Amino acid sequence: MTKNVNHVQSNDFLENVIKEKKELEESMKESFRQRDERKKKEQTESEKMQEELEPLPLCPMADD
Repeated sequence: MTKNVNHVQSNDFLENVIKEKKELEESMKESFRQRDERKKKEQTESEKMQEELEPLPLCPMADD
């Protein structure tokens, strides 16, 4: 009888570990997505600031 109980507890433990692993993977993916979104936004803001400081010429190859 105790073997059967241990087997059931073992299955529950394994199921919980698998479930927690999936949740952690999903959380990590979301975290990476948010990080990438922030980086993209920061880069865009940085590019805007750089453009304000050093506007590019309309035609860099022209000698006019």
